[in-house]
Amino acid sequence: MSKHPKLETLRILHYPDPRLRERAAEIRAIDGFLQELAHRMDELMKEAGGVGLAATQVGLGIRFIVMNPTPEPDKVQTYINPVILSREGKVMEEEGCLSLPGLFAKVRRAERVRVRAQLPNGETVEMEADGLAARAWQHEIDHLDGGLFVDRVGPAARIIIRNQLKAFEEDFRQASSHVGTAESDAPPAPASEKTRTRKART
Repeated sequence: MSKHPKLETLRILHYPDPRLRERAAEIRAIDGFLQELAHRMDELMKEAGGVGLAATQVGLGIRFIVMNPTPEPDKVQTYINPVILSREGKVMEEEGCLSLPGLFAKVRRAERVRVRAQLPNGETVEMEADGLAARAWQHEIDHLDGGLFVDRVGPAARIIIRNQLKAFEEDFRQASSHVGTAESDAPPAPASEKTRTRKART
């Protein structure tokens, strides 16, 4: 990253912002900016009531996530260049996304995963996760690959959420048409709403 963005301007992008479809690049060097970015992303995640947030969701194309699938607010973890090494089992659970606030649908995911990632101190770690944590890992890494959870819903669920997706698309068109009059370079995204429950809303 040759030029760092102003962190105070970062906002959570909403579907169908095209930046959500870009595959993130691997981080080659760990610097102080990443620590500051983690703090800002943690703020945005907490404001929106989420359990995880990928850098692509704030318009940064790097493989970087913050996560906290626990009920304890001080348990936020930062991961760099995360990779899923293996998956086991299958489970269908309701899922949501901070880039699609208010939209929930059941998604089939692996029940357990083994992942590898770097920590902010440069250490590479491997760990196993199940339940909500496993779902959050899969959801966030999908974001880093340009995917959204709605890509994984079945045909019946897609029909159910079709009108909500169209509403997001219309809101985005209207917001984009006013970008030229914006006072800052922040992404055109409406304020996120609080989640109904502590489910996989990332």
